[in-house]
Amino acid sequence: MTEVPASSPEGDRGTHRLSVRRMLTVARVEWIHNRRDVRSLFVILALPVVLLVLYGYGINFDLDKIPFAVFDLDGGEASRDLLQQFVQNRYFWLREVITDQRQIDELMDHGRVVFVLVVPPDLGRTLGAGRSAQVQVVLDGADTTRAQVAIGYIEGALFDYSSRLALQHAVRQGVSPAAPFTVHPTILYNADLRSTRFIVPGLIAVLLTILSALLTSTCIVREREWGSFESLVTSPAHATEILLGKIIPYVCIAFVDVLASIAAGRFVFGVYPEGSIALLLSASVLYLLASLAIGVLFSTTVRTQQMAILFAMLSTLLPTILLSGCAFPLRSMPVELRALSNVIPATHFLVIIRALYLKGAGLAILWPRLLALFGFAVVLVTIAVRRFQKRL
Repeated sequence: MTEVPASSPEGDRGTHRLSVRRMLTVARVEWIHNRRDVRSLFVILALPVVLLVLYGYGINFDLDKIPFAVFDLDGGEASRDLLQQFVQNRYFWLREVITDQRQIDELMDHGRVVFVLVVPPDLGRTLGAGRSAQVQVVLDGADTTRAQVAIGYIEGALFDYSSRLALQHAVRQGVSPAAPFTVHPTILYNADLRSTRFIVPGLIAVLLTILSALLTSTCIVREREWGSFESLVTSPAHATEILLGKIIPYVCIAFVDVLASIAAGRFVFGVYPEGSIALLLSASVLYLLASLAIGVLFSTTVRTQQMAILFAMLSTLLPTILLSGCAFPLRSMPVELRALSNVIPATHFLVIIRALYLKGAGLAILWPRLLALFGFAVVLVTIAVRRFQKRL
């Protein structure tokens, strides 16, 4: 039997030495409980992969085939040429050609198009005279994210069309068509700008947070409801051994979920870490310990499993999605919320997992975030251990 000094000076934690054998015995009993419920164990192991595949396909910030309509008041060769610029672009889909301005409101109200391209009646004459023409774009701004992306695509298409006209005009005038400068963008880390590469690592972090907290949220309060808590009280294992023994099986289960999620991201979405797998797994263990401790903390505090699950969900789901930078960039948040995000473990894990997946960052860059996760794990586990009382 290996024995180390107990970490807590209180109660039975202060009068006993921490026994690894007793702790592993508690872990074994907890594992047997999970193993007997095969269906729940299967759900626990399969749920992260199922949700990752489901949301990985469902959440996509890439806009493709944006439906639009054209209201052509010119009807000449110039307007047809402009329209072809959009039709031949893979980001746009010409859904309708309208002939009455009142149809614009109808199309927008029914959500049939994202924008309407209004071609002015004198487009051909204006361009033929070598003057600048104004083209109106009526955009559906109800979805701001979609509208901002769409306006970027529209400006790009119009810029390409303008450049082509300027080039043709220069050739006709017999001057050099060379532009004063050209732009050759070099995109690092995500060359084709696939949002999936950014979303999948974030989804893994969110799913692990919620699942870990839920796994341990009932491990203590369940014993109280089932009347088996007396057995723990009368057992020779003291409070620290019981609590750590309860956590160990769930660390193993959640770690299997991490491996399954990484494999699902690789084989389903073609997204895999560019950095060290060992560093990613090490960070995941620290993060799991912090998340599991949150669930244990509620399990030692409330009196019913339903309340423990509810508090675990509320304390992990909303902060992880809304305040950690998973769905919304932290830079766009007020200073107070940015400061608050630093006390959420998911904030630091998201930085680590995205840096490892997209940039292949190493320990020299990520050590402050790893240190923060280590601190969260130690503090939250310590609070859960000290909060747990081995008495009825």
